[in-house]
Amino acid sequence: MPPLDLTHIRQRHTVAELIALGKARRQKTSFEQLGTFIPVDRNAGDYLRRVRAMLVPELLPLRRERMAASAFAFFRGSVELMDDDLDYQRTSDIPAVVCGDAHVGNFGFYASPERRLVFDLNDFDEAGIHPFEWDLRRLLVSIILAARDVGFKPKKVDKLVRTASASYREALAQMFDQTTLDRFYRDNEVQAVLNFGGDTPETVDFIADLVKKAQKRNSEQVVRKFTVTNSRGERQFKDNPPRSVHVDAATTRAIKDGIKEYLLNVRTDVALLLSQYEVTDIIRHSVGVGSFGSLCYLVLLTSTDGSHMVLQIKEALPTRKVGSQSRQPLTAALELSEGQRIVSAQRILQATSDVFLGYFQMQNKSFYVRQFRDMKESIDMTTLDWGQFSAYVTTCAMILAKAHAQSPTAAMIRGYVGHSTKFDEAMAKWAAAYVQQVEVDYQDFLDNP
Repeated sequence: MPPLDLTHIRQRHTVAELIALGKARRQKTSFEQLGTFIPVDRNAGDYLRRVRAMLVPELLPLRRERMAASAFAFFRGSVELMDDDLDYQRTSDIPAVVCGDAHVGNFGFYASPERRLVFDLNDFDEAGIHPFEWDLRRLLVSIILAARDVGFKPKKVDKLVRTASASYREALAQMFDQTTLDRFYRDNEVQAVLNFGGDTPETVDFIADLVKKAQKRNSEQVVRKFTVTNSRGERQFKDNPPRSVHVDAATTRAIKDGIKEYLLNVRTDVALLLSQYEVTDIIRHSVGVGSFGSLCYLVLLTSTDGSHMVLQIKEALPTRKVGSQSRQPLTAALELSEGQRIVSAQRILQATSDVFLGYFQMQNKSFYVRQFRDMKESIDMTTLDWGQFSAYVTTCAMILAKAHAQSPTAAMIRGYVGHSTKFDEAMAKWAAAYVQQVEVDYQDFLDNP
């Protein structure tokens, strides 16, 4: 099977026929059924332990500390629980290429190859082919949890969740006012996103400040932050154990060999560019919440002109769905194509992707590569006022719709969700019920170290 099997989402129907087919799906699964959460009899601790077995042992205490910070942090770090629960819910049965972890913290800014700042989804470790509503459900649940962290009033949040669902639904309809090629050439450059969403002047000013911050985060700024000059006048990464530690000689050799393989699957112009650099230092450096504890490396590259750039190499684990349900040890057979799956999904779902994106195999493991922190900026939602938070989450929903519109089945999604607020009410109802499940799981996590 290919790393991202697209055969069962390819279509030979017209858009009008697909919309009709999607609308007909409501007879099989009504909005009311889609909005009813079905509790699942499971042991959350067992699932979490199976995932922990795939991670770096010395990083597990820090990972637990991060997940224990709040119910939202726990939700971010335990996607395997929701993935399993979704298997037992009523579904639209309309498959699409989905992010798999589309919570509000997994959207952000980054630089396009043309050096323009774009806003898009930015995490694809759990990406695959699943019913479209899996992403929307995770997004809406995350809105409630993130809003609780900030302390926004529940009634306002309830309404916002319905508004975010409507933003998804309306953006999907707008995408089908365009041609197939125009949907493919979607523009997620920041100003285009603001124009598409019709955001308020307050939001425009807020985004402008974030743009300024992101534009300062270039390769040389990253190098200054993460490296020091040693006694020989050479740049090297700072150690900060256990999160950031230098690797041994064997790992260094293996990563250098992996980079040679990586250069075979990036664009020719990128490979030629990178031929002017050499690897001068490597550390293992963990990031995030959900992926914290998986193997992740930073590679310092030094050019012939003495300038630097940093690549991030992340282990491409099987999706948490596999990890949480299987006790099999990770092997080359299980992990062989995971990097390619993640890279393929990212290229489909993002409007424009990092030109340095690629993958390779190393020591029976799969890895994917991207440039580290180049003009990347995420939003600290605890700093947002209500207007900013509302604008941010509805923009995320709109971006998600534009990503889903890349699947040939997207017209079926449009037909299914329609123009009625009944869909939004159903999705909000499901999200509110699932938040209670997250809170139960979170308390169990705190009570059982």
